[in-house]
Amino acid sequence: MPLFKKSMFILVGIVLLMAAVTYWGIPGDNADEWETATAQIANPPQAEKYAVYVCGAVNKPGVVLLSSTSRVVDAVNSCGGLLPTADAEKINLAQTIKDGMQITVPEKTVAVGSNNSQENGAKVADKVNINQANVEELTKVPGVGKATAQRIIDYRTQHGPFSSIEDLKKIKGIGKAKFEKMAAKVTI
Repeated sequence: MPLFKKSMFILVGIVLLMAAVTYWGIPGDNADEWETATAQIANPPQAEKYAVYVCGAVNKPGVVLLSSTSRVVDAVNSCGGLLPTADAEKINLAQTIKDGMQITVPEKTVAVGSNNSQENGAKVADKVNINQANVEELTKVPGVGKATAQRIIDYRTQHGPFSSIEDLKKIKGIGKAKFEKMAAKVTI
């Protein structure tokens, strides 16, 4: 009988060991998977962030970081919203943003001239947006030829959009007198 008791004791021990292994598990191949799953639950993956430059007719122009699922309207709102002079119809506020994109919110163009000139049938010219105009459009501004128009575009490309029309004075060839000729016909 002592052999039977020893065998029973060993058998009960093996059964208990198997039950413990089944209940608590043995670290092994699944340990890495368990740690990864636990880490993902504790630290969910972050949404990718995009840097977007918002300028023009917004309250606080600048670079903002937004989730990759954001829209242009989110970028504009992150910059304090639109100015009262903003022409929101000229941009697609529902467009999905892209990393590194620039959003330029244009200002509404203001007609130049008096009501009398309109009544007389004279053509009323709009102001030229120096942040968006091409060479041909810029040459319609008094005192601006093709060379000056190209310098305006080059400056805008190298330094970003103009924050005020006075920034034109930073361009070679645009002094005080030329700027005064241009000022009434340009906007940002």
